Amino acid sequence: MKFDGLVKIDSISCLDELGYKKWMKEEVIKGDLLLTSEAPAGQVMLWMSDEKIVLSQRLFALRAKSDVYNKYLKYYLQSNVGQFEINKNTSGSTVFGISAKSRFYNSLLPDYDSNKQKIALVLYAIDAKIELNNRINAELEAMAKTLYDYWFVQFDFPDKKGKPYKTSGGKMVWNEELKREIPEGWEVKRIGDFAQFVNGKGIKKEYLNNSGNYPVYGSNGITGFTNEILFNEPVVAIGRVGANYGEVHYSLAPCWISDNAVTAQPHEGFYLWWLIDTLKRVNYKKIAGGSAQPLITQGLLKELKFVVSKDSLFKDFHEKVNPVYQQLNMNIKQNQKLSELRDWLLPMLMNGQVKVKEVKETELSMAAEPKVKYGK
Repeated sequence: MKFDGLVKIDSISCLDELGYKKWMKEEVIKGDLLLTSEAPAGQVMLWMSDEKIVLSQRLFALRAKSDVYNKYLKYYLQSNVGQFEINKNTSGSTVFGISAKSRFYNSLLPDYDSNKQKIALVLYAIDAKIELNNRINAELEAMAKTLYDYWFVQFDFPDKKGKPYKTSGGKMVWNEELKREIPEGWEVKRIGDFAQFVNGKGIKKEYLNNSGNYPVYGSNGITGFTNEILFNEPVVAIGRVGANYGEVHYSLAPCWISDNAVTAQPHEGFYLWWLIDTLKRVNYKKIAGGSAQPLITQGLLKELKFVVSKDSLFKDFHEKVNPVYQQLNMNIKQNQKLSELRDWLLPMLMNGQVKVKEVKETELSMAAEPKVKYGK
């Protein structure tokens, strides 16, 4: 669990009704706070669902009293002040954690007024909008993946009559190289025929800073920002070494790709989304070399072979999914701005430097950015 919600949802275990009643002597209800007790301690989220859940041994539920606003309690615990209180009351020699009898539960909650309650409400609305964007992006990615699978895996791309090729009886021929049937007229090509692959370049630590204009990508996504530019055009980054080898990320804006990733730039713009979706489906465990740890080289990537069409299918696919990916990237940028606003407001919750003059909870929906008036 993290501040922004549950992680690894697909791997969550479940109990039957008997096990649930035996384990959960008191149920978690909507509006309770979930708090991690260790590894790491102090991650908190607000449970806003009527769904029944079971708390593991590393998770507590906190229920705000009637005179304490639960959203304020969440952001107090999430703030530097709250995290300091948690950390100073943890114990353990190897894994620091909060015990059920910890002094933490006797810590004084700072007094709060209506302004702090309003700020907490705005913070929650911001997080809700970020969560909504993330869910929308997951759906958008699923849409693009589904279309790619239909066209380039199942070969049900539109034929000349607009019908799904294979399902409608389109002619398939055996390809000895791939040991499978492919559409008549399609060819087996190296992915290097469609993109240029080069290693990223190491960047000096002194070039990394929080005020940089350009993201620095590595094997696990953005690792920092810099004012230096390495790539001006859209570029794909594939993690080439370490625990995150095979991670595929991309940037449509100027950026820097570090040397723990291999970069790919399409020869033509309409190859971009096909290239990204193709690289995301590679089984990198099969192609990784290296004796001490997995290693992916640009040479290995260039030689990957795929079946491709001779006609305009690349362009057709690009026209279909480009609006999807553009919307996805707009949501990502909006989330970055919302996160910056939230991180700026969070300490203000404690020190009272910002006053919220007007805010209505009914107007702060998950469908729009919060509209509030600030003043000192």
